[in-house]
Amino acid sequence: MKLLENKCGMIVGATSGIGRAAALLFAKEGAKIAVIGRRTDLLKSLCAEITQAGGHIIMITADVTKAEDVVRMVRETVSAFGNLDFAFNNAGTIGNFVSMLDQSEQDWDNTIDTNLKSVWMSIREQAKAMKDNGGAIVNTSSWLAIGALVGSTSYSASKAGIDGLLRPAALELADMGIRINNINPGGVDTEMTREAFQHDEATLDAFGKSHPIGRMGSPKEIADLAAFLLSDRSSNITGQAIVIDGGYAIPGQRF
Repeated sequence: MKLLENKCGMIVGATSGIGRAAALLFAKEGAKIAVIGRRTDLLKSLCAEITQAGGHIIMITADVTKAEDVVRMVRETVSAFGNLDFAFNNAGTIGNFVSMLDQSEQDWDNTIDTNLKSVWMSIREQAKAMKDNGGAIVNTSSWLAIGALVGSTSYSASKAGIDGLLRPAALELADMGIRINNINPGGVDTEMTREAFQHDEATLDAFGKSHPIGRMGSPKEIADLAAFLLSDRSSNITGQAIVIDGGYAIPGQRF
């Protein structure tokens, strides 16, 4: 039996990188999925690829910083499939890596709203849809929830907020049969990461080699962990923030 056979779920932030890899994998593993994002063109392309491969998929264009869009995306997913078994909350922005002395209030608010507030609103609405039958939720956090880079003030704060949200949510949702976990990736070779390093190949290569395993992770590797955490094989795991970073966050000198 496939890992997500007979399950219906949603992927928030599915147009590229980790979210796109998750959509391809979850469909391959037998799930019916709703993919959510702001880029209609990229959602259409993803849906066409999965449909051509025999998958069952719908697309929902939404801005998850808006409460009405969050309510609508959950409602439309349940309307299409009749149920919501799992949700992968992956929407996010890296924001602007600048000195906190130079950071604008607008930039701070955009990062917090996109990375943290949207996850809180999504969990709230997803749990309402799952409370009668149970389910599983996974959120994309970051190693920067526990680490730091110069200029990462708003990003680190937003991801630490997701980890802070996780534990009380896990306690509250457990009585409803809902599990919730976070994935905390290190460096992942995505367009977002490349943009953060201004597509400087030498710097990207050095960053990859700074991971103890000698490279950044791939979107597929993060999607693999998400699929496991959303499946029944992880039925005893909840409230955990799982670091998947090739050893990057391990303290100690690199020799």
